[in-house]
Amino acid sequence: MTVHLKTSYSSPTMKRLPFKTLRHTLTFPAFRLVILAAAVTPRWLSRINACVLGWLLSRLPLPSNRIIEKHIQGVMKDNGIVTKAAGIYSSVLTSFFDFFYLSYRSDSAYRKLVEVSGAENMAEAVSRGTGVIAVTAHFSAWELLPRAVKLLGFETAVVGRSLSQKNASCVLDKLRQKPGIQTVDRDAGASPIVRLLRSGHVLGILIDQSTRGVDSELCDFLGRQAPTPVSPAILAKRLKVPVVTLHITRRKNHRYILEIDKPLFFDEKDSVSDILEQLNNRISSWILSAPEQWVWFHNRWRK
Repeated sequence: MTVHLKTSYSSPTMKRLPFKTLRHTLTFPAFRLVILAAAVTPRWLSRINACVLGWLLSRLPLPSNRIIEKHIQGVMKDNGIVTKAAGIYSSVLTSFFDFFYLSYRSDSAYRKLVEVSGAENMAEAVSRGTGVIAVTAHFSAWELLPRAVKLLGFETAVVGRSLSQKNASCVLDKLRQKPGIQTVDRDAGASPIVRLLRSGHVLGILIDQSTRGVDSELCDFLGRQAPTPVSPAILAKRLKVPVVTLHITRRKNHRYILEIDKPLFFDEKDSVSDILEQLNNRISSWILSAPEQWVWFHNRWRK
């Protein structure tokens, strides 16, 4: 079985300008500093820092702000969503600060901040013995999901892409792996994914971004057509692996709740389009419930 997760292509090698080289040189130390600072800073103070930084980012002439403004005038208006760039940035920063903070805390401390609803749904899917495709999105503190699932007693792995800054990417992967989570680079192809599923793992995949080089199909997402990765649907059909959608939300008390939905079962009779539509509808409902906690600065409806 062949499932293409990424289509490789080559491009001419370009010589970096001095300021770009400097930027990449400084990225890793800055990233480490942010992680260390978040790990020792009280969460209430990190939330204040996130609000201040979010406000500052919203005032800068960044490409991401142009994308947010486009979404405010388009998709958000169509769906009755009212939110601002500062709140979006603050939410994402808070989520990462909490991930860094909890990465250096005990399992008991983790459980106090992350409540789980629907653990029986994951248990039902795992009991099939075929592995589970856990579909989620870049919503709220999504980096907290794998450890929460692992603490339920399920072997867990995640599929992701490497950052352009390799050293920073390695540090992030080590944080993800600390609780015993396996990480799979999406560029590695289908073989390691199939192997993990056949060994009974819960495999986390995010499907809410338009990513160049990933096999995708146009599908409705918040009322507009958006490229959606097809690999989870193809794997679910061919391997008859249950699909579980799950997401985490930050509550007003600054704690989190992980909600695990009832498993979905597909086979060869189900079309990829129908599967993707079901998954996108679930993700859309999460976003509508707490729009500020989604990554609106991503160009989801890329033409």
